[in-house]
Amino acid sequence: MDPNKAARLVEQANTVHGWFSREAAMLFALLDEVQQENAVTGPLFEIGVHHGKSACLIGAMAAPGREHLGVCDVFGGQESNASGSGSGDRDVFERNMRRLVPGTLDVRVFGKLSSALRAGEIGTGYRWFHIDGGHNPNEALGDLRLAAEVLGETGLIVVDDPFRPEWPGVTEALIRFLDQDTRFAPVVVGFNKLVLAHRLHSALYCAAIDDRARRAAYGIGPPWLLKELPFLRDSLRILYLPSHYRPPPDGLLARIAKVFRP
Repeated sequence: MDPNKAARLVEQANTVHGWFSREAAMLFALLDEVQQENAVTGPLFEIGVHHGKSACLIGAMAAPGREHLGVCDVFGGQESNASGSGSGDRDVFERNMRRLVPGTLDVRVFGKLSSALRAGEIGTGYRWFHIDGGHNPNEALGDLRLAAEVLGETGLIVVDDPFRPEWPGVTEALIRFLDQDTRFAPVVVGFNKLVLAHRLHSALYCAAIDDRARRAAYGIGPPWLLKELPFLRDSLRILYLPSHYRPPPDGLLARIAKVFRP
């Protein structure tokens, strides 16, 4: 997705309640652009949509008439949300999707626990699978295994809340999954998201992350830094802020830009 289009969508989605940062959205857009450039096609899926803050961006990534978006959430059935990791509302979600992703997007809603989803029900060949559902180990591991089963060869799995101390179950699930299914390798972690790809095609995405100018074009250049460290049997690219970084006062950058705007 073009960075300008992604930035506009981020601004429009500011009114949607949820947990999806601007930087995460721009990372999604960058990786989607890599897929577009390399003719990677297929439907997209998200587990755990809440009110649609990230789903609206993922839906905008879909090619109208050729790709659809599948979503799964228990919505009003929060009594089955064992980890308490969200509280979606289907009516609010559908209103936000109509408002933010106008047009003919085919959205297929599965209002139930993701543990009840089956590959035969949702189909295969997905190019994008975003996991932001239950955060207990077995919930997250089940979602990872489903994603692996339905993902296309050059697709991506994106996992929410990796390495977060308040959600250790996600980290446990990731380690168990990568230890058991050696077809997959990590691409990058940052902005509360970890991206996985089939090992044979991970270099395609790693090259884009390594391109400093490209990251900057998507607004995830400096002060964000990139380093690479070992993780399990692979190396992992990490986008992070240096420990000494202090953000400027609110509004300062905007005022400076206004003064120096040509």
